Amino acid sequence: MSYRLTKLSNGATILTVPQPEALSVSVMALANAGAKNEDEKISGISHFLEHMGFKGTERRPRSIDLSSELDTLGANYNAFTCHDSTAYYVTVIPDKAEKAVDLLADIYLHSTLAKEELEKERGVIIEEIKLYEDQPMSFVWEVFSKLAYAGTRAGQLVIGNRGVISTLTSEDLLTYRSKHYTAEATTIIAVGNFDEGEMIELLSAKFSSLLAGAKGSYSIVTNDQTEPRVEFFKRPIEQSHFVLGFKSVNLSDDRAHAFAVLATVLGGGMSSRLWQKVREELGATYYLKTSQESSLGHGFLFVQSGVDSPRLKLVIETILAEIKKIKAELIPTEELNRVKDYLIGNLFLGLETPSAQTYFYGEQVLVGKEILSPQQLAEKIRAITAEELKALANEIFQPNRLNLAIIGPDCPIEEIKSIINPIEYSENSIG
Repeated sequence: MSYRLTKLSNGATILTVPQPEALSVSVMALANAGAKNEDEKISGISHFLEHMGFKGTERRPRSIDLSSELDTLGANYNAFTCHDSTAYYVTVIPDKAEKAVDLLADIYLHSTLAKEELEKERGVIIEEIKLYEDQPMSFVWEVFSKLAYAGTRAGQLVIGNRGVISTLTSEDLLTYRSKHYTAEATTIIAVGNFDEGEMIELLSAKFSSLLAGAKGSYSIVTNDQTEPRVEFFKRPIEQSHFVLGFKSVNLSDDRAHAFAVLATVLGGGMSSRLWQKVREELGATYYLKTSQESSLGHGFLFVQSGVDSPRLKLVIETILAEIKKIKAELIPTEELNRVKDYLIGNLFLGLETPSAQTYFYGEQVLVGKEILSPQQLAEKIRAITAEELKALANEIFQPNRLNLAIIGPDCPIEEIKSIINPIEYSENSIG
């Protein structure tokens, strides 16, 4: 992989990854600003600001002015907000790249945040929150976040809440943008078919007006639990949906990739242990997934599923039994190799296009670590051993890291609490 990091005089970073064989060019402006920078009084402001980016700029005052120009380019364009960052991107065919960069810079730097547009978008976001709350698969994450991280910024939902969204003003958004959309907090990533020198010159010119300023602060969340936590939220629905999560490591920890392998052993793919046990043998769920989710300030390894409510206790017992087994026994070589192949295959398939790669590379700049290509990351995954995974399992699968959030029509809460307590502590616990 060939790439170049360029630091502008104002402190902004440009990352270029030329790929002459690509059929497109994707450019992303990435702000180091998300829910990690919010407290309860402004919960959801990063997401609100992202929505407002496409509502009009000084040169293109109406949303239709922006969308019509982008559509004329045949562009794929959008924005999204994460816990750690907010991203705006445009993907076009190579001969439209210059115009695409102009539009992206205009959106990122010069959105007017007009009051009349803000009032319209406020309604849109509140409807988005309602949609989120109406879906148990989504809403269970609000229960989990508040249970596991109450009182910290890690417990802030990216989408925000209705009360705060109803009161935010244009001035609030302007203040937040001036504090967090600074040059030092901005990375511009270009991936695809372009002349690297010309692209760097173009991006430097378009983003040179970014104001200098340090990145917004955030805190590393420490684990203060002393015992497992369980929270049940009653709703008149057919299934019980749950997230069973263990606090783990943040993005800067070198072990995050190993934890991802561990999560995949448990529930990644239809041949995984939990899929076979819970869906194929018990027939108790339609969906089940596991993942290691790492952010700049915190991380957790989770299992999520929706099950027939009377069988909730049985399913959780089954999951905990597999967790105990993975703590006690080495993962067989054949299974571990299959899991690695699955994880690497999904990594590569998810990064086939320049558009998909922009955030992959941009996030690495955000973390401040060595920039790895997909192939180099695959090599790291290949090198993970069964002994390493057993040690990590004993570190992470501890009672004082366990949080279980449940939404459903009913729940034998005391019985659930009784079955999660027997997970024994280990001398290897990371506290």
